[in-house]
Amino acid sequence: MHTRAAGKPTRPSETRQGIEWLTNFAPRDVETAQQLLDGLHIVSETTFRQGLLEHLRSALAGEVNMERPAAFYGVRSCKSTETMYIGNVTPQVSGGDGGGSELIVQNIIRDVQRSLDTSVVTRNAMTIDLLRERRARSLVFVSDYAGSGEESLAYARAWLRNATIRSWRSLKLVRLHLVLFAATTTGLRRIRASGLYDGVSVLHRGMDLPSARWQKDELWRIRKLCEDYARRTEDGAGWSGSEGLLVFEHTVPNNLPSILRQTRGRTRRPDGKWAPFFEHRTAPPGLMRDLVGYRPERHAELGLRGVGRVQLTGSGKLHVRYRGGIRDLVEVLGHIAKGRRHPEQLATAVSASVPMARDLVLQAQKLGLVDSQTRLTDAGWKELRAAKARPRFVVSRLQGSQDPYYPDSMQESR
Repeated sequence: MHTRAAGKPTRPSETRQGIEWLTNFAPRDVETAQQLLDGLHIVSETTFRQGLLEHLRSALAGEVNMERPAAFYGVRSCKSTETMYIGNVTPQVSGGDGGGSELIVQNIIRDVQRSLDTSVVTRNAMTIDLLRERRARSLVFVSDYAGSGEESLAYARAWLRNATIRSWRSLKLVRLHLVLFAATTTGLRRIRASGLYDGVSVLHRGMDLPSARWQKDELWRIRKLCEDYARRTEDGAGWSGSEGLLVFEHTVPNNLPSILRQTRGRTRRPDGKWAPFFEHRTAPPGLMRDLVGYRPERHAELGLRGVGRVQLTGSGKLHVRYRGGIRDLVEVLGHIAKGRRHPEQLATAVSASVPMARDLVLQAQKLGLVDSQTRLTDAGWKELRAAKARPRFVVSRLQGSQDPYYPDSMQESR
């Protein structure tokens, strides 16, 4: 077992549960299983609370097209037949089967509402009559995570089954917005393609198999491992095939590959019993204490795979310090050159939050490296051409790191 560095969370594969979990696999599959396990992102409750709180305030400050006053609601599970405000269906969060996340989101919404004027937000609008009376122009639905995206879609449909809400939206008297702390690539695509929301704002995109920094053959082996060892093959990629890698301190999402959550499976252990890592939707006592704040270590050179003949210049000219640490703008320019111009695409590519990606683009614009359409200028191309040698690809084991991933104000307290 590796010694834990001071201040760093333990690698999942180095925990007692991780070591036991790896015994489920045939010797030829252990390295692939470890790669999957150490690809997890573990977000603390403090990081989640602070991040979502800041994101909501930024959204209200005008970062998205959100008309005021806005009414905020925490996304909760809704059945396909439910209609908001009909029968016993209300936006009230009960915390029933949400794993605690719904109540945490509700508390964050309450904090935002208390800090803002009623001309900006309308408080406690739990009836349609109050929405009408206060002339709410935006219905803002807030959630910690969109894995498959199905819960956020079902929630919007429950509102739009109400004839009054549907009429208001048709007349453009009200708009529906979704604000997320994080979303998988698959979940975000489904939500946006549905047309149910007029605006979707996400703080962190990715943290799933498609956005992990693995080569194509590594990704293929990991997907096959998830299928081969799953108790039910159809559940191998997680709920609705969303292939998530994000875990919150307060809940274990069901869109993780099932081999990370199951308590029974196709084990290769001599006793025939599957050694679980997470137990369904919960973490064993002590495991989160060791893991909270863990994320896969990110190498800038690995991040440049597929960009072409680009590497860091080493001149230091384009190193810019942000609250979240130092980012090399040459790497950012390399991803922009490959067409990753949207802040969400760029955020996934450089393992940053979406707001930080926007800041990086603005900095590049100020330096004259990209234009207003986030296309490289002559100066930007010149900087890339200055990187003459191919990037040196470093293959190393993933390890826990507390290097800035979120802004310092969002770092978890241990």
